[in-house]
Amino acid sequence: MRATDGRVLRAVRRRHAVVGLLVTIALGIASRRFPIGLFVWDKSLGDALYTVMLYFITLLARPTLRPSAAGAAALSLSVAIELFQLTEVPARLPRALQIALGTTFAWHDIACYVVGALVAVAAHRIGERG
Repeated sequence: MRATDGRVLRAVRRRHAVVGLLVTIALGIASRRFPIGLFVWDKSLGDALYTVMLYFITLLARPTLRPSAAGAAALSLSVAIELFQLTEVPARLPRALQIALGTTFAWHDIACYVVGALVAVAAHRIGERG
């Protein structure tokens, strides 16, 4: 692969990551602002999308990472943030940070993060094949 090919590949992956990030944020906001009475939409989807968002942010920073490495990084960060909630520090932070970091630890959230990472990795691999 020539150097210019590598730059083009990184640029394309970054563009895809930006689009994915924007779509993920929009879906996450929609799942919280427009509840429909289904737990999967009202709660679980937003938690899974948190990890998907971190997946796309990881790819923006490191577009050449393999999907499994980006998924592992996003999942690790999600779990670390969830564990940080056990310190009760996030509950004392400004409201904007409370929204971003959460304030209450839940095992359910970690399960959703795993699902989000797996879906992001699988979608990335399928997208690269197509």
